[in-house]
Order: sequence, then structure tokens, then C-alpha cells
Amino acid sequence: MNSITNGTSHIPPNGIGALTFTPMLAPNAIFTTVYTILLIIQLVLTVRFWRYYGYAIGMLGGLILELVGYIAKVQLSHNRADKNGYIMYIIGLTLGPTFLSSSLYLGISALQRHYEAARFSRLSPKLFATVFILGDFICLCFIGCGGSLAAIYAENPIGVDLMIAGLATQVLFTTIFCILLALVCRKIHYHLAKDNKISYIYCVATAAICLFIRSCWRVAELNGGFNGPLSDKEGIFIALDSIPMIIMSVLLTVTHPEFWFDKRSHLRVRSTSGISLDSKV
Repeated sequence: MNSITNGTSHIPPNGIGALTFTPMLAPNAIFTTVYTILLIIQLVLTVRFWRYYGYAIGMLGGLILELVGYIAKVQLSHNRADKNGYIMYIIGLTLGPTFLSSSLYLGISALQRHYEAARFSRLSPKLFATVFILGDFICLCFIGCGGSLAAIYAENPIGVDLMIAGLATQVLFTTIFCILLALVCRKIHYHLAKDNKISYIYCVATAAICLFIRSCWRVAELNGGFNGPLSDKEGIFIALDSIPMIIMSVLLTVTHPEFWFDKRSHLRVRSTSGISLDSKV
């Protein structure tokens, strides 16, 4: 599509301005519906299994952001010059996967508490999750600061560079996670098969691969700026971002730790009154 039309030619490639294409209504409406359903399901799970507050925060945050992003794309399909819709789209679909990935890490942390053989000698289940969630926080800082700078200083590439750094950091942490996940699978494959839980690790591995594909795509997409040569390739965006994130969201919903593990996956914490409580991830 021609990016010169409808007054978009004056927008710097490094600045947040307006879409250079009109989003397709049908697929974005479908994605909006799917995320609405997943969000409702997750709200029910959050109320039912409230002790898994960490997992719930990641899922709810990610699903809400993804939903906001696709609602914005539906609005932009009617009026692509809507700058507020454009900003909602950028924020929602850029930050959403970072929240979802935290639930991915907490799920494996629960697996490690359930199966001692899945643990690493110098990396407790709690520390395992903390390291990767800290990586998520770093990603959020880079992406958030980068987006703000891109909106304020459109002519300066620093904003886009910071966002790329954040997404690249996510690629790095996802790669490390996939390697460790492969080691975990190798260590407890027999136990998982014996307990009919082998599908759990396959689902989590697929979710991790989806996150990796999406993060690599966004790095490549942003490499040319918000209005670069890949910014108007919606078909590729759907294939490498929308669909992988839908798959990841569905898999993280069906692999909620409560469905798969018993109380060995709970954390024991002590309240201020001295009463010991079960607190889940």
C-alpha cells in the first residue's frame, strides 16, 4: 500500500503518528471476540483460584492489553487517522505479550515445585520465576520509555531503538527459557508421561515458541521505525504476531497450574499474625 496517501508522508519513520494502511475489519473483529472470551474465562479462573494471584495478574494484564489493541484496530479500520486509536494499538499489542510471558514463567515454576527433579541445583522454583519476570520488567521499561520518547521526539531514533532493545531482551530471555525448558522436559519426561501430564510441557513449549516468533517479528518490524517498510504488512503481522499470541493465550489458559498440579506447587508464606498460609504462584 502507498504510505504517501492520506497525509501520512510527513510522519517521521521514528515517530508515532498514524497508520499507513487501513486494518482489515474481519480478522481484527475475530481477534477482539477471542480475547473477550479468554478474558471472561480468566476472570472466572481468577475468582475461583485467587491464590494464583501472580499467574492471574500476568494473564489479566496481557489479555486486557491485547483486547485494547484489537479494539483499537477495529476502530482504525473505520478511521485510520484516529491518533488515539493508533496509540492504543501500539501500546496494547506491544506490551501485552510481556505480561503473558510472566504467566508462562510462573507456570514452569509451579511445575518445578510439583516435581523436584525439574529443579536446577542453584535455581529454586521461586528464583527461576523471579529471574525471568525481572527480564520482563526490563523489557517493559525499555518499551515504555522508548514509546514515550518516540511520541515526543519523532525525529530522534532513540525511542524506536529503546523499544527494539526491549523486544530484543525479550527474545534473549525467551531463548534462555526455551533452552531451560528443554532441559526440564528431558529431566522429568518419564514422570510427566507416567502422570499423564506430558501434554502440559508440550503446550508450554508451544506457547514459548509462539512468544519467540512474535518477539523476533516485532524486532524486525520496528527496525525500520513505526512507519518502516514492514509496518503496513498486516498479513505478515497476523501470521507472526496475532495468531501466535492467540495460540499462546489459549495454551496458557488451559495450562493454568490449578488444573495440573496439587498442593506441592503451592508456596508456604507466613502472615503477620503468624498463621501459615498456602499461597500459589
